[in-house]
Amino acid sequence: QARELAARPELHKIEGLTHTEHRKRVFGQLRYLVENEAVHRAFPEALGGSDDHGGNIAGFEELVVADPSLQIKAGVQWGLFGSAVMHLGTAGHHARWLPGIMNLDIPGCFAMTETGHGSDVASIATTATYDPSTEEFVVHTPFRAAWKDYIGNAATDGLGAVVFAQLVTRGVNHGVHAFYVDLRDPQTKKFLPGIGGEDDGIKGGLNGIDNGRLHFTNVRIPRTNLLNRYGDVAPDGTYTSPIASPGRRFFTMLGTLVQGR
Repeated sequence: QARELAARPELHKIEGLTHTEHRKRVFGQLRYLVENEAVHRAFPEALGGSDDHGGNIAGFEELVVADPSLQIKAGVQWGLFGSAVMHLGTAGHHARWLPGIMNLDIPGCFAMTETGHGSDVASIATTATYDPSTEEFVVHTPFRAAWKDYIGNAATDGLGAVVFAQLVTRGVNHGVHAFYVDLRDPQTKKFLPGIGGEDDGIKGGLNGIDNGRLHFTNVRIPRTNLLNRYGDVAPDGTYTSPIASPGRRFFTMLGTLVQGR
C-alpha cells in the first residue's frame, strides 16, 4: 500500500523548483498523505489511528523514493512532533493536540537541537522556570548558542512545537523535559510575543523542508503544557516523577522517542 502511494506522481519531486516552490509543494503533499490515510498508523486507535508501528515504519521508508524532502518533513510532523506529544504527554495532551497534529491542522516542530550543544541533549541551555504565582512556566533562551537550530517546520509552517528545556522549579533544576509551546498565530502565521526565529534558507539538499531557528524571551505557557508522563509539577511548584533517578529519567524520556528518531 505504501509503495503504491509513493509511486503516484502527486508525491514525486520536481527538479528545478526554487526552495520556496519546493516547500509549498511538499506541504501540499503532506495534506495528500493525510487524505490517503498514510499518517495514522502509529497513533492510537482511540484517536483514529491504527496502532500499527511496523506499518508506519514501512510507509515512512517508502516515501523516500517519492521525494526525500517529503519523507523527512513527514517524519518531523508525525514521527517527531506527534510522537513526542504521544509518548511524553498524557491523556489530556493526546485529546487536545493529537487530532490536529494527525490531520495537519497543527503543523509543528521538534525543538530539541541547539546551536551550541551538538548531540549532548542533557546540556541544552533553554530553561523552563516555574512561576507558582501564575501557575505558568517561563520558557527562555539565555544566550545565542541556546537557540533551537536546524528545526524542521520552524521557518514558515510550524504553529506549535515540543520544546525541550531544563525544568527549574523552587530553585532546583530537574533536567531536560518537554513542553508544548504555541509558536505562531494560526491566522497571520506570525510569531507570538516573545518568540523569534530565522529561516535556514537554501541547503545542500532537502530544500522542500523549511528548516529554521527558534528562540524564546520569557514566553509564558500554562503549567499543563508540560508533557508530564515522566515528571510533573504541582500548582505549588512541587516536582514529582515516577522515576527517582534524574539520569534514568532522562534516558527513559529519550528512549520513548526512538520511534521518531
